[in-house]
This record gives sequence, C-alpha cells and structure tokens, in this order.
Amino acid sequence: MDGQNFNNEQGGATETPQNPNYQDNTAYQQVVSVPDNGAQDKANGMQVASLVLGILSILFSCCYGVPGIIMSVIGIVCAVKGNKEKKNGVGTGGLVCSIIGLILSVIMLIYVIVVGAAVFSALSDSSLWQ
Repeated sequence: MDGQNFNNEQGGATETPQNPNYQDNTAYQQVVSVPDNGAQDKANGMQVASLVLGILSILFSCCYGVPGIIMSVIGIVCAVKGNKEKKNGVGTGGLVCSIIGLILSVIMLIYVIVVGAAVFSALSDSSLWQ
C-alpha cells in the first residue's frame, strides 16, 4: 500500500501484523458448548397463557372488576394445568399474577357495588326532587 511494504518490496502480501506487540490469544482457547438439557427450562403454552392472562387481569381490574375476574380465573386454571406438566418460573409467575389480578378485581367490584348503591340511594331520596 502506497509503496510502503515492511518485508516485501515487490508489492506482495506481507505476514507482519500492524502492531508487533499484539498477541493473539484466541487460538489457544477451547470451545465450550453448553449441554442441552432436553429443553427442560422452556415453558409450555399453558404457562405462557397464564402469565399473559394474569398481567391482563391486573390491568383490567379497574374496568368494574368483571373482565379482571374472568381473565384471572382462566389464568389460574391455565397455571395449574401448566404446572402439572412441568413447574418453572413462568407458570409460578402466571399463578401469582392471576391471584393478584383476582384480588384487585374483587376489591374493585365491591367498590363499584358500594359506590353504586350509595349513589342510587342518594338519587332515589325524595327530598332531592322536591
């Protein structure tokens, strides 16, 4: 390149590295492969469904409680069925999220019923309409 060859003045390829102090240690490293455990750590579809439904039940617990209750009950059923085959973190997380979603949805449903009853009794009071 540009007529500046270190070893070969005829313009051929040179074997000298750009930095002579560089040591290539990658040639002496062994390749270590991780053994496959037969895909034991993979979650099955029921566990993933329970996790998704558990998260959605937490999110939808503020919608009068009913959608959250439906999703959390289905999520608990999916988590129990999925954990019977193989138990791992995804199934446990789905079960926990579904239980939290069920609790929040029941609290929200009770709140809506109590507030609705209070508003209905206040509106049905005859002294307001006179």
